[in-house]
Amino acid sequence: GHPVRAHVIPMRRCNLSCTYCNEYDDHSKPVSLEIMYQRLDKLAALGTTVITISGGEPLLHPELDQIIARVRRHGMIAGMITNGYLLTAERIQRLNRAGLDHLQISVDNVMPDDVSKKSLKVLDKKLQLLAEYAEFHVNINSVVGGGIRSPQDALTVGTRALELGFTSTV
Repeated sequence: GHPVRAHVIPMRRCNLSCTYCNEYDDHSKPVSLEIMYQRLDKLAALGTTVITISGGEPLLHPELDQIIARVRRHGMIAGMITNGYLLTAERIQRLNRAGLDHLQISVDNVMPDDVSKKSLKVLDKKLQLLAEYAEFHVNINSVVGGGIRSPQDALTVGTRALELGFTSTV
């Protein structure tokens, strides 16, 4: 009798332009914190259980920590989908303090190509930071299809995810 999961998009802009993605642009401004609070408050009033923050690239939103904290104050589970490029040790610790419950980072291939720059080569150091600092669950997701040249890369990415203590989906 209530929504179980809802996606909210506080930021349509992305720092990448993966050719298989249609969920971004390179010019939109962040949705204001006031509007995001209104949306989250309404979802909470409906009894929503899980909020997944995605985009674009949600880490580009200047008030992302407050958005996550608002989700948690309502007792909802806070998740996020990111490309991971903007993760630093300090940023991960801020996500911990905001109360993030789970994060999905997309890693599509071993080496970047013209379809996706979200490669293990580029993102492995970010994954190591997550393994060291994240207090939230981390899942590594690989997209297969959509022009990805080497679907077997998903096995390499998944193996690395497991080595770091994460889960992996394809």
